[in-house]
Amino acid sequence: MKAIPLTQIEVPDFDLGLRGKLVTPSKVSDGKSAAFCTIVFGLDPAGGVVDTPLASAEDGYPDAFAVADESTRVSLSWRKSTEAVICDLVDDEGNALPESPRGALARLDAAYAELDLQPVLGFEYECYVMHADDQVLRDKNYSALRPYGRTIGAYDLSRAAESADLLGEYVDRMESVGIPVEAVHSELGPGFFEYALGPMPALRACDSAARSRQFFRDLCAERGLLATFMAKLHIAESGSGGHVHQSVTRNGVNLMADGQGGLSDIGRDYLGGLLSTMGDFTALFNPFLNSYKRLGAGFFVAESASWGWDNRNAACRVVHNAGDSATRIEHRRPGADANPYLVGAGMLAGGLAGLREHRNPGEALVPGKDPVAGGLPLPRSLREATERLRTSTVAREFLGDRLIDAYAITRDAESDAFDRWWATTITEWELHRLLENL
Repeated sequence: MKAIPLTQIEVPDFDLGLRGKLVTPSKVSDGKSAAFCTIVFGLDPAGGVVDTPLASAEDGYPDAFAVADESTRVSLSWRKSTEAVICDLVDDEGNALPESPRGALARLDAAYAELDLQPVLGFEYECYVMHADDQVLRDKNYSALRPYGRTIGAYDLSRAAESADLLGEYVDRMESVGIPVEAVHSELGPGFFEYALGPMPALRACDSAARSRQFFRDLCAERGLLATFMAKLHIAESGSGGHVHQSVTRNGVNLMADGQGGLSDIGRDYLGGLLSTMGDFTALFNPFLNSYKRLGAGFFVAESASWGWDNRNAACRVVHNAGDSATRIEHRRPGADANPYLVGAGMLAGGLAGLREHRNPGEALVPGKDPVAGGLPLPRSLREATERLRTSTVAREFLGDRLIDAYAITRDAESDAFDRWWATTITEWELHRLLENL
C-alpha cells in the first residue's frame, strides 16, 4: 500500500521548543493556514494545562491559525512520505500572536537589521542517553534506567567508537535537513554526550536548535533509548548545558574583534548588555525548578553575571584567540532544558540594550579568583527569577507585555505544582530525619 504523504507542522511553545501535529500537505501549502489551539502556550512538560490570558477554560481555549514558514520546510528522509515545516500562529485577522517566542525573536532580529547588523548564534547541547525498556518507562521506575555506553570519560574515543552508529546517523539526519552538526563527543558522566551546531543567523539557529533536540529524542526512541535534556539528572554529576555562541555581523563580517586580540566597541557594548540583563532573563535561561540544581561553580555554571577571557568559570566566556572572524561570546548560563527561541530572544534583547546604551561589561574575571565573586548576583530560584522577569522593564520593552505575562503565569504554575506536592507528601527525608528520633 502506498504511504499517504503527511506534513508535520511544528509550532514553537514555551517549554518543549516545538509542538505539532501531522496533517495532509494541502492543509498548510500555498499560503493556507491550519487551525491550532492556543492552549499550546499553556501546556507544561508533564501534560498539565495552565490557563493564560490567551487561552483558558473560561474562553474555551480558542483556535489560532498556523501559517507555514516555507523557508523551514524539509523532507524527513528517515520517515516515509513525511515532511516538516515550522509554523507561526496568527489570529483571525492574520496578525502574529504576541505570545509567540519565535515572533519575539523575529522582531528582535528586525531591530538589529535596522542597525544594519545581523546576530549569529551557535547552540551547543549536552544530554544524557539511557537504555529505556518500555515497562520501566510505563512504571516510571527511573532508577532502573541504564546509561548508554560503558565508560564515563569526557572526549573518550572508545565511547565515541561504541556510539558511532547512533551519533553518525544523527549527524547524517541533521545534515539532510540543513542543520550542520560541527562536533559531537562524550561528556564527563554516565551516558553523557554533547553536540554543537554550526553558527547561523539567529532565527534559523533557533529553529535548528529546537529541531535538533526533537530529532535526537526521536532517533533515540527508535533505538530503544531515552535522551533527556533536563538540566540536572544526577546530583553528583554535571548538569546539561545549552550554551550559545554568539557574534554580531555586518555583510557577513564579524564585528566582535578589535583586531588586537580583544573585543571591539560593538563587542563590549553587546557583552555589557548580556551581563546587565542576565538577571532579568534568568527565567528564560533556567525555566524549571530542576534548572537551579545545575548551578554552581564546581560544575562550571556561574552563579553571577560574570565574564572572562576564555574562562569557563564565567557566565559569558569570550573566545578571543581563534582569529578575528571567529571572535565570539559563549553564554554558558542556559541549561539544555531551556526553550531555544526564548533563550535567543533574551540574549538578543540584552545585546540590543547594550548596543543602544553602550553598557559597560566591567572587569573580566581573573583566573584563580573566586568564580562567585565577580559580576552581579543572579536569581537563585524559579520564584525569584519569575518575579524578576515579570517586573523587568527591559523584558517588557523588547519581548512585549503579553509574552511576559503569559510566560510568567506558566512559571508560577511550575513553582505552585511543586509546592502542592511538598504540602501533600511525606518525603523519605522527613521519615529518615524524624520517625525514630521524635
